[in-house]
Amino acid sequence: MTVRIGLVGTQFIGNLYAYSLRQVPGAEIVAVAAPNTAEAFARQHGVPAWYRDYRSMIETTDLDAVAIAAPNDLHYDVCLAAADAGKHVLCEKPLAVSLEEADTMVAACRRAGVVLMYGENLLFAPMYRHVRNLARRGEVGAPFLAKHSQCHGGPYSAWFWDVERAGGGVLLDMGCHSIHTLCWVLGEWPEAVTATLGRFLHGERTRGEDHATTVLHFTGGRMAVAENSWAMPGGEDRLEVYGPAGRLVADLERGPAIQAYQAPASETAADPAASRGGWRYLLYQEPWQFGFPQELQHFVDVIGGQATLESSGDDGRRVLEIIYAAYESARTGRRVALPFVSDREKPVDHWLTE
Repeated sequence: MTVRIGLVGTQFIGNLYAYSLRQVPGAEIVAVAAPNTAEAFARQHGVPAWYRDYRSMIETTDLDAVAIAAPNDLHYDVCLAAADAGKHVLCEKPLAVSLEEADTMVAACRRAGVVLMYGENLLFAPMYRHVRNLARRGEVGAPFLAKHSQCHGGPYSAWFWDVERAGGGVLLDMGCHSIHTLCWVLGEWPEAVTATLGRFLHGERTRGEDHATTVLHFTGGRMAVAENSWAMPGGEDRLEVYGPAGRLVADLERGPAIQAYQAPASETAADPAASRGGWRYLLYQEPWQFGFPQELQHFVDVIGGQATLESSGDDGRRVLEIIYAAYESARTGRRVALPFVSDREKPVDHWLTE
């Protein structure tokens, strides 16, 4: 059986999906949809059909599933269209830009009897899975603290800066990764959250936050810390787990990289980077290291009944609820208990409210 996938979105994640699916037996992108770039994307990746409108793709193409790699504000509409047509859904993070949308998406897929997988690639990153397995078997004793940091100098597409489209800043964008990964490693959801947000580097470009520190509070006093930034040039993706018997550290940006050293060149060298010299860390097989082919293989296996879903729509909804509470905590300066009920249209509205 070949799972026929229709892809919505052609930018960074869309390209990662197209590349990664070549490594997934039993899956094929048979159509792609995007308003302005679908034709060029289809030609580049050898996709048989392309559409400007995802609705036309879903209605007219013989699909088994839809992969949503579109901007955040489109996740809801694409998911409902796919569910109404009886198609399985893989939705990139965040699941939606409001809790109401998330609830409707989960209910629509359940009603249609289709899989709704929440796209969290870090749960499938080999290094992180190994850290989780080591922690679960007591390698460091019972973990009492976990940390995850995912940081870089800013997003790759203009729509991220617009909180009306994105729903928030870096907390919603990259905090999704950190929060879900930390809960997955520790094996439970938190009972409260404390967060501090700031706008340090990109205040002229966005109303959203570009740096976020979120503390998750678990039963028994255990904690997890998510550090997320659009204000950290150079980048980082690092997971740490602490226990009374030791510490585990996995660094996706450094651990699996080729270490390259170049002697400093003349200050008049044409390439300024080369003139500085020093150590550099060159990633290879980056999609595999970050879990994208494995995530897509899991989606295909779940559809085929060969695996139990590890990252569900319900999980995505829980992550979104924690992020809502984190924005409220940042506004009030207080710890916010979970579960958290909100009637705001998007998470960042809590923080932007005076």
